[in-house]
Amino acid sequence: MRNAVRHETARSADVARSVPPPTVPASVYDADYYQHWCAGFDEWTSSGGARPAALYEWSLRRARLRPDEVVVDLGTGRGELLAVAVEMGAKFAVGVEYSLEALTLAQRTLGAHSMSGRAAAVAADTRRLPLPDAMADLVVMLDIVEHLNPEELHLTLMEALRVLRPGGRLFAHTLPTRTIYDVTYRLQRLAVPGRPRRWPGDPRVELERVMHVNEQTKSSLTRSIRQAGFSNVRVERGEWIHTSFVPEERAKRLYQRLAAHRLTAGLGIADLWAEATRAPS
Repeated sequence: MRNAVRHETARSADVARSVPPPTVPASVYDADYYQHWCAGFDEWTSSGGARPAALYEWSLRRARLRPDEVVVDLGTGRGELLAVAVEMGAKFAVGVEYSLEALTLAQRTLGAHSMSGRAAAVAADTRRLPLPDAMADLVVMLDIVEHLNPEELHLTLMEALRVLRPGGRLFAHTLPTRTIYDVTYRLQRLAVPGRPRRWPGDPRVELERVMHVNEQTKSSLTRSIRQAGFSNVRVERGEWIHTSFVPEERAKRLYQRLAAHRLTAGLGIADLWAEATRAPS
């Protein structure tokens, strides 16, 4: 498997020229971002890559990783998911990342876990993967969806479908949803006199404004995955309630109340999980 990845990667420079530059440049995702902002940074930074955050094992269990499966991680970042997948029984894990600074960190992670020959991180654009057809049992996309514009996401999902074996699985997570900002926050801001003056029109932090070019809703993510050709698409709300951007404590509590009820959960819960399969031949 490693030799197949190496052979395909040799052609990645030519492949990369066939797609336009990404909406968000790779330079935005620098070492500072991965060491001080990106989820799991505390555990990675304090351990030099040796102690991954629990979210990676939890995600792979939710994705129902099975022994001896081949895993592809799109937007692998620091590479923790690769090491965790192999330690949980994966036959081989390959991560794809276009940030060269992230790849340097990923190599440190793989070294800290003695992953030589069992996992690899390659430099590539997710719209044109330097990977063989039908080589993977599981493709993972953790918190990359919102970083790809709609066309980039479509091409990435089509590539994920291509590299999956028939019956292979896609597993994705995205946050935050568009709804919590553009619906819940906006209505709260407009509902109380004086709030439009005190509350910013856009509550997103600067990193989100730069990086999050395609925040999702449950219906939009479902539609995107289906349009790429996947079967058995299921998108569910997660558990994360994000309120740090809300200026007033009483308004923050509303998100908790909305999240607790099935009919209003989409207005309060800030993340989505998605699963789908490549149809058997």
